[in-house]
Amino acid sequence: MFSFEDFPTYRINWFSTTGKLILFGIVIVIGTILLLALPKKNAKAIKISKICLASILTILELGRILWYYLRHLEYGDIFNLWQRINFHMCTMMVWTNVFLLFASCFMKKDNKLMTALYNITFGVGIFGAVMTFVYPEFIDPFFTIWHFRNSQTILTHIILIVSPLYLLWTKHYRIKAENLWYNALGLLLVGNISSLAGACSNYNFAYCFDCNFLTSIGMHIKFPYHIWFILCVILLINFVIYMLVEIIISLKHHECLRFKFTKFDMYGAIITLSFIIIHPFIMQAILPHAPTNLGWLFLIPTTIILTSIIGLNYMLKYFNKKKIKNTTDKNL
Repeated sequence: MFSFEDFPTYRINWFSTTGKLILFGIVIVIGTILLLALPKKNAKAIKISKICLASILTILELGRILWYYLRHLEYGDIFNLWQRINFHMCTMMVWTNVFLLFASCFMKKDNKLMTALYNITFGVGIFGAVMTFVYPEFIDPFFTIWHFRNSQTILTHIILIVSPLYLLWTKHYRIKAENLWYNALGLLLVGNISSLAGACSNYNFAYCFDCNFLTSIGMHIKFPYHIWFILCVILLINFVIYMLVEIIISLKHHECLRFKFTKFDMYGAIITLSFIIIHPFIMQAILPHAPTNLGWLFLIPTTIILTSIIGLNYMLKYFNKKKIKNTTDKNL
């Protein structure tokens, strides 16, 4: 299972209809069993389950890096640290999920950071995990499906799908239309970090240079505009999901469909969408020269985005407190 040579007697083409059906069958069976088996009511059991899921993700991800390093020691092949740490969307969502699962055991549900992380893992993490099985380029046909290299990929992505659904099922978080912009924020941050790593290593992290899937279905969108297309598709799918959830909840409670957008949500969405518009132009200026240390310039927009969102939160809190104080003084 952990060997460096585990060639299958019959090689499955995972891109074929049969291969994809096998993968989706495995995902549905294991995902359903896992989701049904996890406790839903006992608070202590739920906390233990979240810690276990986070620990399994951590072990699987660190195990993947260790396996590649041991293979490097065995054969003396190139061990590219950028590539093995991996800055694809799903890998970043693994560590986001790990933090969310651990932190949700100890932090309040209405915490803005936790709300942001949950919506990012739900909207970005699940989409990325599902796409891994739709376009299974990370399932290695030169190894058996139960070999660690493939089983780690499959199990990790199943947990990426199950974790947000489990938190939703246990009512830790809710899907709300006003939180949709967090999906865009997550995609933007993933785009900046993967572009940084891609520019420094000249590796196609998170399809920053080119989207193989789009090319395979005959869509040849030029760099860097393929990024806009990918972002729009993901956000459109999430928009439909969020709206369906809102409609179902409103029908369940016999209420009119209402959205409660706060100033923080509106200004946060404007800041995020503004940076999404300019992101491809930053990529166009830096990525064609990869590998280059200019990739570290992506830290500038990342820092500005995070500082703007955090600053906006504290600024609105300050003005709200001031408004309440002024109202109280007037009443006195």
